[in-house]
Amino acid sequence: MQRIVNPKQTRLFDAFDSVLTEKTRKRLLDGWPGVFRHVILELMPVDAISEHFDPAMGRPTKELYSIAGLLLIQEFMDWTKDEALDAYSFNMNVHYALNLEPVTHDISKRTLERYIRLSEENDVAKATMDAITVKLVEVLGIRIDQQRLDSTHIFSDMASFGRTRLMGVAVKRFLTQVIRHNKQDYRALDEQLRRRYAPGVNQLFADTKTDSESRRLLRRQVAEDMYYLIQRFGDMDAYTRKDTYKALDRIFYE
Repeated sequence: MQRIVNPKQTRLFDAFDSVLTEKTRKRLLDGWPGVFRHVILELMPVDAISEHFDPAMGRPTKELYSIAGLLLIQEFMDWTKDEALDAYSFNMNVHYALNLEPVTHDISKRTLERYIRLSEENDVAKATMDAITVKLVEVLGIRIDQQRLDSTHIFSDMASFGRTRLMGVAVKRFLTQVIRHNKQDYRALDEQLRRRYAPGVNQLFADTKTDSESRRLLRRQVAEDMYYLIQRFGDMDAYTRKDTYKALDRIFYE
């Protein structure tokens, strides 16, 4: 059974009123949890995830906006599964960001892995998450700047890293089609490039450090890889007709 709480829905009573002082609430609002809750949470791909569950029958799901949001935060923060579980269960910053009440929330590793698998296997969910990273860039330039929040740089980093992941996934998917179409064309590519995109989609750049400089260098490298592939295969109709090449070209020039 689907359990969905629209982040835009106004609550009659805010559960955080009883646990926050005026100063601590301001810190949450001005920090990344407030930005995530009031700007980003509503962008989560709940429609895609909810398709896997009956609207009214069966055991209730975890609240789907919060789960989808947790997966995004986990990736950006580079948390292990255990760290993500602890954050969802006990961390008030995360509770506020995900629009959860400030109490403990039980979630098993098996449940978390199930939602991760749904996100990995569902092409619609992947596409929606890609769209979110693009939307983040737009949102950051409008709503967050208007609010003059101190945490803007955190979400600039999140948007930038999300954009890099989007670019990397586009490269990975194109290379997968190159392998299927002509293995010789694939083997002729630079070995380091092939190694860079050898991991699965959800493991791309997993060993990248989380500091801003490392992510800046990674984004430059991925952009160079995209340009190299666009130029190398740009005069080969067998590849330029493919959707993965068109996506590569579109994302690079956006």
